[in-house]
Amino acid sequence: MAIRPLDDVDRVVRDSAVSIGVIATPAAAAQEVCDRLVSSGISSILNFAPAVLTVPKGVDVRKVDLSIELQILAYHEQRKAQGALDLEAGAV
Repeated sequence: MAIRPLDDVDRVVRDSAVSIGVIATPAAAAQEVCDRLVSSGISSILNFAPAVLTVPKGVDVRKVDLSIELQILAYHEQRKAQGALDLEAGAV
């Protein structure tokens, strides 16, 4: 699926029977994009923007906090690196 301009959202939602939208904008633009998606018929939103969205009843929003996800990945990388050091030192 191609990334399309927001101006195409009404047609894309209608023509492709889209029900899920993804928001990956700066916080300042997120609510406006959300409102546009909802008015186009989107009923579920995956929100990557660092903003809390207000939606009408019947619209589901899942927020993904990328900073937390990156912290989790960094933690796992650190553990893998420590494991490799322990193997090299013969500590395992």
